[in-house]
Amino acid sequence: MNDSEMRRRELLRQTRRLYDDKREIPAVHPRYGRIYHNLYEDNAEEQEPSGGTFYIRLVIGILCFVCFVYMDQSKAEIAQVNSTAIVDQIEKDMDTDAIVEAWKKL
Repeated sequence: MNDSEMRRRELLRQTRRLYDDKREIPAVHPRYGRIYHNLYEDNAEEQEPSGGTFYIRLVIGILCFVCFVYMDQSKAEIAQVNSTAIVDQIEKDMDTDAIVEAWKKL
């Protein structure tokens, strides 16, 4: 391989790298990173937002509260548990020595 062929190959490699569609996104300030990714990424529509589980936990908490209020208002029992039993368990003081012993046994 002579020098001119090596230069041509190098120029071809540089040109492919320059005009390649699969280029990596350049470094962007974190403040503008999300905007840049949303504008210039091809698969931005395919990506799901990577949110946490806050809304799922919020819905579960609201459902539990609604069930508790329903149980309290209608004096209903579910699995032999009524609203006063739930309140009693919430207000019950835990024995810290028993908890420490249980952890030591594990």
